Amino acid sequence: MFRPNLLLTAAAAVALAGCTAAGDAGVPDARDPSLVFDKERAPSDQVENGTAYDRAAVEPGAAKKLVLPDTATVRRTTEGSSVRLFLAKHLGFGGHPPEPMSIRDARKNMGCAVKAEGDALVVATFGEFHTIEGGASMKLVAVVPEGLAVEQRPGLSGHASAGREWHGTYLTKPADAKGGYWYGPASPADGWKGVPDEPDPDRTAR
Repeated sequence: MFRPNLLLTAAAAVALAGCTAAGDAGVPDARDPSLVFDKERAPSDQVENGTAYDRAAVEPGAAKKLVLPDTATVRRTTEGSSVRLFLAKHLGFGGHPPEPMSIRDARKNMGCAVKAEGDALVVATFGEFHTIEGGASMKLVAVVPEGLAVEQRPGLSGHASAGREWHGTYLTKPADAKGGYWYGPASPADGWKGVPDEPDPDRTAR
């Protein structure tokens, strides 16, 4: 069982700061252009921090409005009818987990989920977590067709996103973790449907 430390080490502070600043200030993977690793190594050899860039698409169907997290960047397009989602999934953990954690696989534990709300389609994130030793975060860029109304709402992203669900007193490895050790839910909450994504070699969400 994981219990957050009361003191924040310098290394953990660096990891935590990086968790909120996904970008290309790192080392790109030579084999997978959708991966960028942090320049600073994590304190634990079990941890490989960095950013994974993914992309997905959602069909709004009959929805007249798209509801997005207030942290999302919205871009408009005149091409097609689908909503394109670009994600920068960052792992910045400075702790010492009992099992390996790498952004290579951890990208599978994070993503977007959708649900219908009247005549609106709501998009939220899931999989992010925050501890005193760092965590995981996401940057979302949504490319939305002209003509589809957009509302941005708080509470749909981050470690307290409505798209994730957590009832544990302490953070422990969830049974639904798909990519290495994890400290939070790795699946959408009940009533939400996960959006399949794939690697984005163009790193659009930089």
